[in-house]
Amino acid sequence: MKPSNLFTFLVLSACAIPYFCTGQSALRPAINIPELIDSITLSLNRHYIFPEKAHRMSVYLQARLHKKAYTSLANSPNELVKQLQVDLSTVHHDPHLFMDYNPAFTTAPPGSISSAEEEMKQAKKYWKANNYLFKKVEVLPGNIGYFPFTGFVPDLTGAQPTITAGLQFLANTNALIIDLRENMGGSPEMVSLLESYFFKTKTHMNDLINRSANDTTVFFADPAKARQPALSMPIYILTSHRTFSGAEDFAYGMQMAKRAIIVGEKTGGGAHPTKPISVGQGMVISIPFARSLNPVTHTDWEGTGVIPTVSIEASQALVKAQELALIEQLQSGITEQEKHQVAYLLDELTAQRQAPALRIDVLRAYTGTYGPLTIYLKKNKLFCKNMEAGGLQTELKYIANRRFVLDDNAHIEFVKASKGNFPSIKLYVSDGNIVEERRKTLP
Repeated sequence: MKPSNLFTFLVLSACAIPYFCTGQSALRPAINIPELIDSITLSLNRHYIFPEKAHRMSVYLQARLHKKAYTSLANSPNELVKQLQVDLSTVHHDPHLFMDYNPAFTTAPPGSISSAEEEMKQAKKYWKANNYLFKKVEVLPGNIGYFPFTGFVPDLTGAQPTITAGLQFLANTNALIIDLRENMGGSPEMVSLLESYFFKTKTHMNDLINRSANDTTVFFADPAKARQPALSMPIYILTSHRTFSGAEDFAYGMQMAKRAIIVGEKTGGGAHPTKPISVGQGMVISIPFARSLNPVTHTDWEGTGVIPTVSIEASQALVKAQELALIEQLQSGITEQEKHQVAYLLDELTAQRQAPALRIDVLRAYTGTYGPLTIYLKKNKLFCKNMEAGGLQTELKYIANRRFVLDDNAHIEFVKASKGNFPSIKLYVSDGNIVEERRKTLP
């Protein structure tokens, strides 16, 4: 069957395309509560992916109805929606299941463009104006590609040239970091398209079991969709607690296919595609009507989230992924000079973290003149005066293990002798060269 845009409604919400909600008109009659509850329960029992949970929610809403819990809200549809949302979540918390008061969704005049069609039209304009939610492409130090974006849009025709251009720009990198930390998901077709850029052969990635239609859509990563040679570099995917739905689909599928390492936080745990259904009287309920089934695990990430390969706070995930990629380079048979270059970059990453303060007596032991460099203390901080650079003075920033950042191009290591003093230094240059200077003066 031809896959449908199962996540369209979620993407519209995530991308801030408004529902064009309107307040209740003064002439609008009060909500017929029993009729509304019957319509909600009918929709849940017909479409919700878990029949037993749909039944439990329906029973609970009917019980609340019989207790007249909603009577006072009949003239306050927005407050009624909030209470119904609370009650549904009390029985079963599902981030994809939610209600909205949106008369425009069902009151379009005959022959006019439907609300959903108009919203999609506006969404396409929004996506194009925002580069289909792709923020930038960048080559980080160590020839590591960086590819952040915030949604999987359903407009594949519009988005594919942008995807292709971005990945072609990064095609010669040693590793690729895909940043999904702010990605709230979207279209499964878009997920499948992006996956297709990273596999040499057609690979089964996910199934969507649709209760409403009583069928299953099978998704493959297929290099024919990408229309270019598959990218074979190591891939690192960054996640956070905000990573959700289609973004989780991509991360989970790539992880289980052993095509990517996930770095960051456990994701939000939403695996079920959703569609809006009118339940009458201006009310709309968004119902998860399908579930994912991974061919490797025979389950999905609903409620559990995608568990990172390397768990770390989201704010630190990018630096950690760069570190992992550089370590991988060190183990890949490169030359000694190239290894020195990679080691230099690893030290640069370490320098980005908050280093512990060193005692004054430790810093004082490093002071002295080493070749053209004079190391001295000033206001309890270590500085260097470089006579070969016209007396340029720079503050040394501690990295670790007696290493400091000297400037934008070099690190300095104080070499400790068996007697505990420091008779020399090593200068690690960004191009991979190492220069040693003997100490001219002793403390």
